[in-house]
Amino acid sequence: MDYIFLLKIGVTVLFGMVLGAISSIPVGAVQLVVIKKSLNHQIKPAIATAAGSMTSDFIYGALTLFGFGSFLHLRPFQIGTYSLGIVVLSYIVYRTMKERNALVHSDEKITYKKRYSFLKGFTIAITNPGMIVWWLVGYKLYLDLNLFEVTGAGIRAIFVISGCLGLGGYLMFVGFLVYRAKNAFPEHFVHNAYLVLTVLLCILILYFGYKIVCIMYNFQTPF
Repeated sequence: MDYIFLLKIGVTVLFGMVLGAISSIPVGAVQLVVIKKSLNHQIKPAIATAAGSMTSDFIYGALTLFGFGSFLHLRPFQIGTYSLGIVVLSYIVYRTMKERNALVHSDEKITYKKRYSFLKGFTIAITNPGMIVWWLVGYKLYLDLNLFEVTGAGIRAIFVISGCLGLGGYLMFVGFLVYRAKNAFPEHFVHNAYLVLTVLLCILILYFGYKIVCIMYNFQTPF
């Protein structure tokens, strides 16, 4: 067995996981949903949400790196995905406010179903076509390492899978962290956290609306 080759594969996996984790650090809708579920001691639905996001990002990564993603750049597709994102996030805002009212006015425990959580994570992530750019930039950075003379299908597949594992691993880490620390938070902190999560989700809705306007009228955007 070529140990140099195995070392290069290891570097590929590590690089992909680090890039995937970095892509999850900025606060996004999936991360907010994972935090919300973890605050309610619902760690399995939180993990299911992260897994749904991983699946969506794997699809984007595979389509982009294997050359099947040209349609992802089409204006109708991007407008459609951002519009779907607004619908999904609006529903999450409604559910978040409803759950906060339930926490404030009753002691009833809020529960989430894992399959719906997976679907929610998948749907939120699939409405972010900006991941296409992230995959392209990340893969270009990887190519700059010059580990392999030819990055065939196998190497690209390892890179995509590693990136998704890094992304999902970070989301799950955040979920476990909030889940473990939840008992240390006073009750009013959890209630206020719901308000903060709602505001952040509303900001994301406005951002999606901004992106739709920019795409429709060909505005150049800095982000």
